[in-house]
Amino acid sequence: MSEHTIQQLHVYEYLGKEDDPLFTTICNMQQGYSQYIPELKMTLIKNQHGLYEIVSKSIHECYANKEELYDCVSEILNYSLLRGK
Repeated sequence: MSEHTIQQLHVYEYLGKEDDPLFTTICNMQQGYSQYIPELKMTLIKNQHGLYEIVSKSIHECYANKEELYDCVSEILNYSLLRGK
């Protein structure tokens, strides 16, 4: 298996993120809304300023738009899958 194939384990990289339930959830987030992701033990937040945040025990990052948030969460999910967690 090539390195390129390993990096594209996420099925929605093939189907398109518009069909990904995670992207749909992020797109539908209203200001002040939060969504916990138990698989990653993190919370996604759209704060009162319209910025997107990832919050966990070890991470607190802020993103200007939903695409950046989605890309970050997808990368974390892919990394978790590769590690078997």
